[in-house]
Amino acid sequence: MGWQQVPLGRAWTFYEKGQLDSAEHYLNAVDSRLLNNNDKVSYLELSAEIKLKEQTAEARLEAIESLIQALELTRTLNGEQLQEAKLNDRIGDIYDMMRQRVQTHVYYNEAYLIREQTRGSVDSRAISYLNMAKANYRMGYDSLTVALGFARQAMANSENQSKAFVYEANYWMGAIFNVIVDLPDFSRQYLDSALRYSNNALSLAQELQDTTKIIVSSNLQSFIKMNSGEPEQAQQILSNVEVILKDLEARNKTPSEEYYATTYGNLSQAYNALGDYEQALKYSNLRYNYVVGMIMQAERTRVAQITEDYRTDKQLDQAEETAFFASRRASYLGVGLVVLLVVLLISYLIFIQTLQRKKLENLKAMVMGEEQERKRVAKDLHDGIGVLLTSVKLRLSAFEDSVEDKKAYKESLSQIDNACTEVRRISHNMVPASLTKLGLAEATMDLLDNVKASTQLRIEENIDVEEGILNEKREVLVYRIIQELINNSIKYAQASTLHLTMKMDDSHLYILYKDDGKGFERNEVNEGLGLKSIASRIDILKGKLQIQSSPGKGSHFTINIPVHGEN
Repeated sequence: MGWQQVPLGRAWTFYEKGQLDSAEHYLNAVDSRLLNNNDKVSYLELSAEIKLKEQTAEARLEAIESLIQALELTRTLNGEQLQEAKLNDRIGDIYDMMRQRVQTHVYYNEAYLIREQTRGSVDSRAISYLNMAKANYRMGYDSLTVALGFARQAMANSENQSKAFVYEANYWMGAIFNVIVDLPDFSRQYLDSALRYSNNALSLAQELQDTTKIIVSSNLQSFIKMNSGEPEQAQQILSNVEVILKDLEARNKTPSEEYYATTYGNLSQAYNALGDYEQALKYSNLRYNYVVGMIMQAERTRVAQITEDYRTDKQLDQAEETAFFASRRASYLGVGLVVLLVVLLISYLIFIQTLQRKKLENLKAMVMGEEQERKRVAKDLHDGIGVLLTSVKLRLSAFEDSVEDKKAYKESLSQIDNACTEVRRISHNMVPASLTKLGLAEATMDLLDNVKASTQLRIEENIDVEEGILNEKREVLVYRIIQELINNSIKYAQASTLHLTMKMDDSHLYILYKDDGKGFERNEVNEGLGLKSIASRIDILKGKLQIQSSPGKGSHFTINIPVHGEN
């Protein structure tokens, strides 16, 4: 059986040199029936890698089948747990190429569990940390914090890893932070982190001189710049990527159609944000038409080649006939591709709607969970600490006659009174009793009275809201919106005058809020000032928000909320 190891070893040698044809030649010379189980695992693993060069769905499924056979054999061998983990990782990689998220997660997770249970080397565990970060990232918003935890572990254990691994770790840290900033109540520092890690990834890609990595990390950086409200910088980055794509094309190293689609799609969004709608439309069309153009050109080239091959005196008619039918097939193919793209576009739009609906549901769950937690903490403060402080005061009062230092005694009682007042204030702010007992209008008036009493603000209000129209959950959300608006005016805008109008008809609640504070640039809206919290709650209420503001001219918010809804 040993002589079978010679061609197998040569096959691996040529594969590692990138000479796949030679590797396949020697692999075909191996009779796998004569191999022992260890060598058969090696044979199946290399068979899968060579099969993957075809880059088709069928080839990938065949590669997975070979690797699963190798995995089953490995489980029969002693002391091969790390090889088992490696095979699970590779199957996960292929499912990842095929966008099979659940299967990717299953195999990456199996590799991770094996390495954790066997306490494999730090370097091998780092590979699993990175794979688990990718898998959880692709599972959606609910798994983002898990993905971030694994990515951080990968970064922490990347010291002895290759530069390519460090690139991957930085890229996925940037990608995860970039998506996390879309969730409510996450701060600007996450966007800064996303930018820092994406810069690291791009620098490493340039050091590696890996064009694919440069394209991918540049596209990530453009996403982050768009989220940062810097579409001009995003457009500049993407224009550089477009130059790289065209250079590759000129050198007959045409990259994957996916890179064109991503780059042109991002350029369309950047130009749209810059108000250059002509360029935005141009790149939007390129995104959907470029691939069709390439395939049609390839088909036309094939038709021309057929005509040239058959252009002889004896076979001219046959060549013309072949070219005619090939041209017709090309036309049919073009029509089919256009139909396919339309179907894909419709599917994409449906997917986006589903994603937005899921995001809104997650947002609703987070906000409602926050309100429940507020109620619990407020109850604990009032019924726990509040009652305890009152009991302490009563017990101290009983010792008044026996205390010599009356002044210190009264100061202590006064401090306990202040603590009781502070507990009541915090409890009231967390869950205003007036909101549940008297309704939105009275709770809002109570809030304004407290602001007047504790600040120098001048407040003008006009509140005409019929109680009982909004349900309790919607009233709480509206109250939090008004509370956040006032907090922004006090904390950030440094306003001296506020104006609040609330009116309601049979179908909508209208809120007009103005302050004379320092205002802000319009492109800061997505970056802070508490506006994300306001916008999130308005989204949950399916309302609309309009903002008018500029430096030195205050802020003007117009909010329109449907009276009836699911909340």
